[in-house]
Amino acid sequence: MRVWVTDLLAAWRGERLTLSSPMPFEVLRQWLSGNPSYRAGDTIWREAARLNSRSMWRPVLRGRLLRTDSGSAFIGVVGCDPVLKLVSCCRLGAFAGMLLTGTVVAVWSAVHADRHAAGPALAVSALGLFGVLTSLASILVGYRETREQAAYLRSWITGQMNTPWYQGRRTADQ
Repeated sequence: MRVWVTDLLAAWRGERLTLSSPMPFEVLRQWLSGNPSYRAGDTIWREAARLNSRSMWRPVLRGRLLRTDSGSAFIGVVGCDPVLKLVSCCRLGAFAGMLLTGTVVAVWSAVHADRHAAGPALAVSALGLFGVLTSLASILVGYRETREQAAYLRSWITGQMNTPWYQGRRTADQ
């Protein structure tokens, strides 16, 4: 149970990254964006490859490049897409609302001896409970399936930031 809670929190929060590089800001910006033009952006957004078409929980690397005195820095997060988090939160909230409303109506009906309203209220409550549990299970399964993809994105940005740079030419290995 404790592992499930830890995984749910990790799936929701993501992992913060702060990396530095000796490369000048303009060079690193072009290097990371893969764009040879001078107007490459300083915002990095990279999605993991889609390995399972049924899973929406693909990790995303997002962050900004910053100028520093010693070169450049990347500050960002490896985690799930914020839009997916919003949709999951709305779905979880709707089912939790059904669970709460059904439970309150069922208890109210039982207290006031209205047994005809208690049956449908219990059905709504059961549907809400089922929806909450399936939503949480979907988040857990999606996070556990894509954990290695998040590790790949973390290693990709770390490798790109640590690429040796020699005053105008970049090398992939020393």
